[in-house]
Amino acid sequence: MIRALRISPPARLTDIRSASGNVRLRKAAFSLALLGVILQFALSGNTLENLGIDYASPGGNPIIKLHPATYLAAIGFCMVLFLTKPSGSGVVRFFRATPALSTYIIMILFCAVYSIVNVGFSGAAVYVESYLAPAMLWVALDAGTDRQKRSLAWWIVGFCVVSIIISIGEGATQTHLIPLHLDNVVDKEFADELEDFRGDGLFAHPLTAAGTTAMATFMLLRMRINGLLKAALFTTFLVGLLSFGGRAALLTTIIIVVVAAGYKLLSGIVRRDLSIGFVGAIAAALIILPPLMIVLVTSTDIGERIITHMYIDDSAKVRNVQWLVLNHLNLKDVMFGVAPDRLEMMKYQIGLGGATTDIENFWLLMFLNLGAIGFAVYVVALGLLILHLGRTAKHPLGWMLLLATIVIASTSNSLGRKSTDLFFATACIVAMTGYMSTVSARARTISHQRRIGAGTIERLGLRPTPVKLLGSKT
Repeated sequence: MIRALRISPPARLTDIRSASGNVRLRKAAFSLALLGVILQFALSGNTLENLGIDYASPGGNPIIKLHPATYLAAIGFCMVLFLTKPSGSGVVRFFRATPALSTYIIMILFCAVYSIVNVGFSGAAVYVESYLAPAMLWVALDAGTDRQKRSLAWWIVGFCVVSIIISIGEGATQTHLIPLHLDNVVDKEFADELEDFRGDGLFAHPLTAAGTTAMATFMLLRMRINGLLKAALFTTFLVGLLSFGGRAALLTTIIIVVVAAGYKLLSGIVRRDLSIGFVGAIAAALIILPPLMIVLVTSTDIGERIITHMYIDDSAKVRNVQWLVLNHLNLKDVMFGVAPDRLEMMKYQIGLGGATTDIENFWLLMFLNLGAIGFAVYVVALGLLILHLGRTAKHPLGWMLLLATIVIASTSNSLGRKSTDLFFATACIVAMTGYMSTVSARARTISHQRRIGAGTIERLGLRPTPVKLLGSKT
């Protein structure tokens, strides 16, 4: 018994040290993932190309085909899963605690191998950059504290504001701060082919900038910050959506926000629990935002492309022509996917062989790459990721963010190529979770203050007593 008593204290001390080491490890993993998010903003595909890194062009060294942010997310992912104590327990906890996300990773790996076997290595980096990187990022970022996650939200907001300011400046000067690359061709060489200039800020493409700004808008609405600051940032993001010229991103964001606000307003009227702050925010938005948008559109170049293209233009026609590629598929193509060389030939056959034209629907691109068998696995996998992220957010705004992300991405080929859409969506969702405890903490504080006040009144004998009315029997 004496021997047992001597052994037990060191064992408890070891457990404490192990737990402390895990906390430090998880915080370090978050910091690496945060640095990855920052690099994703600061180093777009265009920036890497301008630095001499052959990131976007086909062929070349496969190591440099992955963004530095992907490597950082992978390192943070491995730290959380494989370096936690006891050794290897992180992997077991990951599969038990997050069955949807772990199944998603397995299914995406299957899709990557399936694509390589059937159509070759070309395009395999898409599965790592666009789909595996967000999952690894979630594991690394989720290891952080609520305070770290709230700092992530501010980093995202800050970079979005900087990107919007750059885009407005680019629109005024009609010059890209970071030269645009399409198929290894600098934008000056095909500038004459483009109808309208659009600033892209820190991003590789204006549509990527618009999509990320839309995600950040829903994250902003979840943040618990000063009301005037939130209103100013929300207005700035709307101006940014106009500046980037993304029609789908602007309309999707406005429609979802208006529908959600209308639902909350009507349900609040029915339940009679409307807050004065919410009603004031709605009134201010209705009074200020429409005139402001009209002034910006009519007196500046901001939003010029959106206003002048409120019709079926060449970009919209491409989205109809692209479906003609299905008429050229044989049975092998339908079942197992189309090889890149054959896909390029079919694009020429339907009139999409130019340097600035492509299939503009990621669902179609993934079907062409995987065929019916692999595409079924891909759809289930993507659904599992959306389900996991939505449950992680634990707030309607999280589901709105994910809905907007999929709707906006469906109007372009972003998720069919190397893309940051799901990467940024994951970062925004994790940042939103940093504000879950602030609501409950504030509610507990108010409840505690009420209990203290009630106790003080009781002790001082100040609690009001019922008044006996004349003629009453009590």
